[in-house]
Amino acid sequence: EGAPAAADVAMAPAEGAAEATGEAAAPATSDLPKAPEPPKAPEKPKELEEDADSDSRPKVKQQATFLPPDTTLNVLPSVHGNVLMALADGGMQYFLAGARASVGMKAGRYMFEVKIVEILNPAEIARGHQVRTWTPRQLLRIGFATSASSLFLGDTEDSVCFDSEGQFTHAKKATSVAQKFAREQVLAVVLNLDPSSPNADTVSLFRDGQRMCEPQKLPESMKGKALFPAVTFRNLTVHVNLGPQPMAAMPFACRMVQDAAQADAEVAAHPVPKDGKFDVMLPVGYPDEGTFEWLDMFLAKNPQYVELSDRKILEWAHTSGIWKSKQHWKSSLDKPDYNFNIGGMDDFSIRRVLNAISAVVPRNYVVMEVRANLMPEERKKTLGRFGGPRFKRTARVVMGEPSQEFKDAQMERLLQEKQQKEDAMFRGRLAEKARKKIVQERQKQFEEQRKKIEEQKKAKMEVDDDEKKEDAVKKEGGAEEEAKLEAKDEAKEEAKEEAKEEAKEEGQDPTKEGVKEEAKADAKEEAKEMEVEETEPPKATLTDEEKSLWFRPKTTFDVKESALNQAFASFSLPGKDEGFDSIKFEWEQEAGSTEYLRKKVVEKKRSTKLESIQPGQWFQDKLAAWKKTFSEWQEKLTAFKATAKEQEVGEGDGKADIFTVEDVANVGNNVPLFKEFQMEDWALLQLRYELFLLAAAWKKDVADEDRPGVPEGHLAFYYGRYFKKQLSIKAFGVDTGEEFLKLVKDTASWEDGILALKFSDEERDAGHFVKLAEEARRDRSRRLDAGDETARLKIQPTALAPPAAA
Repeated sequence: EGAPAAADVAMAPAEGAAEATGEAAAPATSDLPKAPEPPKAPEKPKELEEDADSDSRPKVKQQATFLPPDTTLNVLPSVHGNVLMALADGGMQYFLAGARASVGMKAGRYMFEVKIVEILNPAEIARGHQVRTWTPRQLLRIGFATSASSLFLGDTEDSVCFDSEGQFTHAKKATSVAQKFAREQVLAVVLNLDPSSPNADTVSLFRDGQRMCEPQKLPESMKGKALFPAVTFRNLTVHVNLGPQPMAAMPFACRMVQDAAQADAEVAAHPVPKDGKFDVMLPVGYPDEGTFEWLDMFLAKNPQYVELSDRKILEWAHTSGIWKSKQHWKSSLDKPDYNFNIGGMDDFSIRRVLNAISAVVPRNYVVMEVRANLMPEERKKTLGRFGGPRFKRTARVVMGEPSQEFKDAQMERLLQEKQQKEDAMFRGRLAEKARKKIVQERQKQFEEQRKKIEEQKKAKMEVDDDEKKEDAVKKEGGAEEEAKLEAKDEAKEEAKEEAKEEAKEEGQDPTKEGVKEEAKADAKEEAKEMEVEETEPPKATLTDEEKSLWFRPKTTFDVKESALNQAFASFSLPGKDEGFDSIKFEWEQEAGSTEYLRKKVVEKKRSTKLESIQPGQWFQDKLAAWKKTFSEWQEKLTAFKATAKEQEVGEGDGKADIFTVEDVANVGNNVPLFKEFQMEDWALLQLRYELFLLAAAWKKDVADEDRPGVPEGHLAFYYGRYFKKQLSIKAFGVDTGEEFLKLVKDTASWEDGILALKFSDEERDAGHFVKLAEEARRDRSRRLDAGDETARLKIQPTALAPPAAA
């Protein structure tokens, strides 16, 4: 037979050796159980993006770059190439920077790249012993946005982005989709607007040529619009590559923004002014009369302007994650409180930095300072920052009766606010009804449970009683008594059954009657509630009074009351002699606006306290002389009464003319005219002279024709400032200012809310006021003698408090 195979020969000795030793041969390998295979790594999904086809269409001619109007003020672009750096001085390290490219995509598939080339770690500015650190200190967002979107990616409906934390964000809603970014990594964002692609209307993120996440769908609000590459960053220097060649090879051929076909692209239009001068505009309007509302409408129509104001700084801070309670920062719109507990913010370094930047970066600016723009000296300072040939300086006066467009916008806003309140109240009512319903259901359940427990207790007690009776019968009466009890029980059961049968015949079930009545009551209550149930909030409407308003009421004023009171006297309209190239009047023309402002200033003067006023020398001399004379008269009366030599002089038969007396301290025989004075007469005498002195001195010290006298609402303030004591009209037994002056109606009265004297002689002799007081005393005495109790005074001794020493 043939020779054995080599394998058989090789195995023969081993088989023989096994037989010789008596050991069993090892089992064949094929007979052993197979070890489980390790789980295979999931296969990566197939890349659906394909190589771009050749495109012979004309390319975009314009350079894709970042223009100043499409960057925030803290972006520092490089001279060559799209390298962007965020300013990190004077508190700017806390603020986000944003930039949007000049070329956007409206069709096709295109990409751009970003690489972090530098990470900045600016020092934290401590305030006191605390340092606030914002996380993340370094941040990068890359994505696409429309031309009208905010420069801060992901904050609005018209932008999407991937950020360095691995999130995809749209309209402030973030979803984790990828790993975090790192320095020197080349990050590419691919925008696919090709309707024939399986990834149509998506954006994708790649790192060093490798996909980081699945394609993310574009929101409906961004479809059909040109989308521009954009970046938002903080404390970083980034290189943005818009093309035409990529820095990192992609798994598929994809054109970059700079290599886009002209038909697929849209170039941002930022026309340079014809004369080469950018506009610096100062709105001039009266506080709380449509200033910021008008500006918002202006900026909506003119987005090329950048607003420079404290309210925008704080909005920027909030967008950057520097949060604080609104009740603090909205103390006023013009100059809100900062109080971030950050040195670079709270010491206004950020404001100084922005003022310095805006002066050298040519753009169209709106300098919104309500108070400062009404003051000539402040206007000159502002215009001085924007000197040179690159800027033209204009003012827009927003004064007087607004345009119909503005009024309509105010009414619409007011109606929206009222509707919001109605909606909130409606939700509150629904919540209260739901709460009451839950409480009622719980009470009902509790009541049912309570009734059930009571019935169980009652049944148990009846059983216990029956058992006790049976036991007693067995012990005492024997079989005869037991039979009687059984007969009784049977009679009770029969009676119950008969009652049930009768109830059924009449259509009633006594066991369910109570439940039915309860159910009926509940059904009635529910039906009643259904009748008044509100399905939607009531529609808000405006009253006739609200419809007549020019400006809607505000909860936050434009200017703080203290700041307004210090400055309003110097308010004026701008003039070309201040350095303006042009002045435009938006509502009233120049004459009407000038007269309107004059009236507002006069009105404010008459309603505002002069906090800085101090008594002049004329007042001080007159007051010193009055104190001396008043004291001498009181001493004279005390001495006169002590001598008990009263003479019937002056009053006589009641017909003597008081005003012919030459010396009130001696009308004859050394008898004073004030011999009958009591405490209340002295108090009213002092009040007469003090009101005369206050009214005369105030006019001298103020010396302003627009302020005719002491306003009624400020009488107590000025009285305290001049006489160094508190005025309490209640000490004179009256409750109102009108009743107060009726006590001395021969000296002063209210005329259009202003303290007016009954005579104009500022040098009126003090004795004249004694004559007035004596005449009033005699008249009051006659009325009391006639039974007129309304003439009785209720003056307290505290009303006679002397003025404090100067």
